Amino acid sequence: MEITHEYAQSIVEKTKDLLGKNINIMNSLGIIVGSGDKSRIDTYHEGAAEVIKTGKSMEITSEQAEKLEGVKPGVNLPVYLNDRIVGVVGITGEPDEVRPFGQLLKISVETMLNQIFLSEQLRMEQNAKELYVNDIINGNIQDINAFLTKGQVFGFDMTIYRIALAVKIKESINTGHKKLASQEIQEKILACIKNVFNNPQHMVSHNGSNNYIVLYATDETDPEFIKEELSKTAEILKRNLSKYSATFSIGVGSYYPGLAGIRKSYKEAVKALQLQEKILKGSQMLPELIFASDIALEMMLSAVPEEIIDTYIDQVVSKGEAKTFLKDTKLTTTLKTYFSSNLNISKTAKTLNVTRNTVSSRLEKIKELTGLDPSDFNDALKLDVLLRAVYIKEI
Repeated sequence: MEITHEYAQSIVEKTKDLLGKNINIMNSLGIIVGSGDKSRIDTYHEGAAEVIKTGKSMEITSEQAEKLEGVKPGVNLPVYLNDRIVGVVGITGEPDEVRPFGQLLKISVETMLNQIFLSEQLRMEQNAKELYVNDIINGNIQDINAFLTKGQVFGFDMTIYRIALAVKIKESINTGHKKLASQEIQEKILACIKNVFNNPQHMVSHNGSNNYIVLYATDETDPEFIKEELSKTAEILKRNLSKYSATFSIGVGSYYPGLAGIRKSYKEAVKALQLQEKILKGSQMLPELIFASDIALEMMLSAVPEEIIDTYIDQVVSKGEAKTFLKDTKLTTTLKTYFSSNLNISKTAKTLNVTRNTVSSRLEKIKELTGLDPSDFNDALKLDVLLRAVYIKEI
């Protein structure tokens, strides 16, 4: 690890006021990369070069400093990281005056550099894991055995069940009234998602802008079990994100075996989100959880070519003025409510706040116009698919 200006200057700013002395930090080439005297940054320090060469501390008096390039009186000590000299730290002043602070400063700088090094290692590991997740969902797999082994190195058991979640964060993220920078937002959101999906077998990644991926590890593939699990998790995520004034929607794919199955699950999750957004057209808040399995028919119809949808509509409403029924909002709303009420007239009437006779009359009108009886299973199925097909076609 090389000591960069960014790291060095950060360390200088944190320590110079405590000592009340100017501090210089030099890299492995003897170049000053951090200093309380910013005019000295990027200049060559001959004393530091000697310390790097010998590995020994050097004290420089005022008389000696006059004979060396870019040097002022002070104490210069080698800085080690992982048993290797990576630079030099120096305190400006007469050696007798600043010597007591030398070892303390050296330890402080080495401690800070070690923390930075560990943070960089963790960041690199996280980046590698995120790339691994993205390789799965994009199908970038050359050698399947090598890829699975790589997953094991990251600590992932690649034999367990996983379903894909597409997480979309909405609204600006704020801390108090202060806007956060984009990078800081992403890091905070990613940390929040990881904190909620804290099973080490969950695979979490940022996927650009406000989108995140969770490859959710589960012991079960039963849809009802997964719904219950995710509902509880969504409540926790909601609470954790509330401090950032953020909302979210999660598209949930179904389970399919293998790496190809995870990719298919992710495509489903994304499609479920996109379709729900189109259906609501921004007029309502998206649900927090959108299961692809719950809108399977809509997803299938959205993939059907428009000409086939048109043909189906023409065939189902071929009688006389049957198509006029589709333009009558009262009739279509009644029919949708009737279907969602499990063909129960009383429940439909209560939901619409009308009488049973009104519902019956409207259903009879639909039968008259289309020749299809909403109370007959086969006819009801045709009408239900018809309404969904028309709606999908419109969006």
